[in-house]
Amino acid sequence: MDASRPRRRFAAGRVVSLGWPAAVLAFVGATRPEIAQRLPRFFFPAVAAIGGALVLFFFGRTLVRSARLYRQAGGVRVLSLILGAVATVFLVVLPLTRVLGLVLGPRGGAPRVLVGFGDWFGGEGYPRPSRHRGVDFAGAVGADVLAAADGRVTVARDSQDLCGLIIVIVHDPHGYRTIYCHSSAMAVKVGETVARGQRIGAVGTTGQRAWPGYEHVHLELQHGTNVDAVEDPLPRIVGCFDAAARYPTDRLVLTYPLKC
Repeated sequence: MDASRPRRRFAAGRVVSLGWPAAVLAFVGATRPEIAQRLPRFFFPAVAAIGGALVLFFFGRTLVRSARLYRQAGGVRVLSLILGAVATVFLVVLPLTRVLGLVLGPRGGAPRVLVGFGDWFGGEGYPRPSRHRGVDFAGAVGADVLAAADGRVTVARDSQDLCGLIIVIVHDPHGYRTIYCHSSAMAVKVGETVARGQRIGAVGTTGQRAWPGYEHVHLELQHGTNVDAVEDPLPRIVGCFDAAARYPTDRLVLTYPLKC
């Protein structure tokens, strides 16, 4: 028997055993703004690419070994196959699907939705720890963030959390407010009255830092003063802002927070 095989298996086992703690640390770092903002923007994408390659490698090796075991003894490593398949789907297939969507998706028209309301997956395709509270619209860094409706600014500050630079606009008398996250700059102040389509800030990556290519503005719609009373803003969006258009005043309607 080749004496180097046990050593190779031991080394591979150590890589696998270190992979899970590394994945956990990467996840914690990516969801902690105080960590994410201090690391290079390509750090987590590079870690994800390496992790995805390792997952494919070890899943392929598991398939080969299971095929050999089946030919020799008529059995398979069911648990290893299941774990490998699940890891491949969540850490390789879904992220690659998002990448292809960005590359091959249509250009122009309404802003592209990266993450919808209530989604369990983030813009990069990885699972989220909780359901998404708003809608993420893709936009280039520095692009204008627009007020989705007439209102009054009640918050314009650094939230010191995943939202980053946050702007909150109250829309009286409808009892709603819109929240805009991750701005790189703010163009409004607390107490200021803004008009629909007015520039209130610029797209950025503050807070939970988006990966290159996934920059966006997070739009959240809350009813009343309860921060947990969130609604899907998409059904209220009537299109891109048009300065010549007349919008209903008897109910709250929204326009996209980015230019089309």
